Amino acid sequence: MHRYNATGLFHDMWGFPSSEPNVVHGLLRHLVDKIENRVNQLARYKEYYTEDAKHLLVSYGSSARSARHIVEKRRSRGERLGLLELQTLWPFPSRIVREKCDDAQAVVVVEMNLGQYVREIERILGEKQVDFCGQMDGWLISPDKIKEAITHG
Repeated sequence: MHRYNATGLFHDMWGFPSSEPNVVHGLLRHLVDKIENRVNQLARYKEYYTEDAKHLLVSYGSSARSARHIVEKRRSRGERLGLLELQTLWPFPSRIVREKCDDAQAVVVVEMNLGQYVREIERILGEKQVDFCGQMDGWLISPDKIKEAITHG
């Protein structure tokens, strides 16, 4: 039987509170390693038409709804557009993003902020063209704004 201390305190290997820097560092390193070593089991995502997408949208949260709308609309017209909807942002699912974006000619990251996540995707994809479609004004990003980013990207 283990005793768990369920507070915001750090604890030692026996579950008792500790403020010793080496103990805290060891515990945090252990927890982060545990998560990062299981990123592919923990990562949650949905994909829509990624297998043949010429342009692939990568999005998450509320912006993914607008991205999905534009994908469905343009797919019905025969355009090869797809969506990778990330549902787990950390740990970053590098392998999954790389695999899903591999065959796309261009990637457009759609996010409701100033581009914090696009930088991570650019880092992972290296030389591949990655465009940004972002907005941060309290309004949901519109499918028209995404369409414009795809057209001008």
